[in-house]
Amino acid sequence: MNMMPPDSLADLGQDFANRFSELLKTAGANAKPIEPALLPAAGAKSQLTCEGYMGGKDVEIVLVLAKRDVAGKALAVKETLTYRRDIASSDLVYDLTGEFMQGKARPFDCDLRRQPARLYALMPFQIEQLQVAVNTRISKPSKAGSIDICLEYLNGLGKPASGTLPCHVELRTPDERSIWQRFLATSLDGTLSKTIDFPPSPRGMWSLVVRSLLDGHQTTTSLLRPK
Repeated sequence: MNMMPPDSLADLGQDFANRFSELLKTAGANAKPIEPALLPAAGAKSQLTCEGYMGGKDVEIVLVLAKRDVAGKALAVKETLTYRRDIASSDLVYDLTGEFMQGKARPFDCDLRRQPARLYALMPFQIEQLQVAVNTRISKPSKAGSIDICLEYLNGLGKPASGTLPCHVELRTPDERSIWQRFLATSLDGTLSKTIDFPPSPRGMWSLVVRSLLDGHQTTTSLLRPK
């Protein structure tokens, strides 16, 4: 498998590991590119390391790491990143760590002065919508039910992005308490299907909140727990 070993991922911080372990697990099961899509402009003199992953037909993932000193501590560094020669200037770059669109494929600064790594996704189009479909199944009001979740990232033509992309899914009670949440990722073909428990109480209007880690956009679906 081509993903980082679990202990190395944990070295990047528990928050980073929680947010991106599913994404890197999915992308790491695919073949790696010969060269990552993003490259340090400083070349061999760079204090950065770029690890590339094929996230599917439409997605390339790049993990950018700060090199470490002799004591094993990540260097605080800010450097310019450029691109592999075959990357089109019209391709779009998403900073998954910061949850924003970096922009079209132009050189840009990668700031690792406060964190040891950043994760990027490159695609040939912009994501315009996070489409979420939800179905609840409740046999009896007094018993736990289930919630079927299916989501896709869509481009401007309404077509799904074929590739693995990260999201955060959270189930909230009628009084807005979070009782379940996970960082997940779509599959290599761009879909995510998951079933979670729907507790029998409290009754009322629950909500399922899905956040895109591409741009921070949230989609909320109301779920009724009948009395």
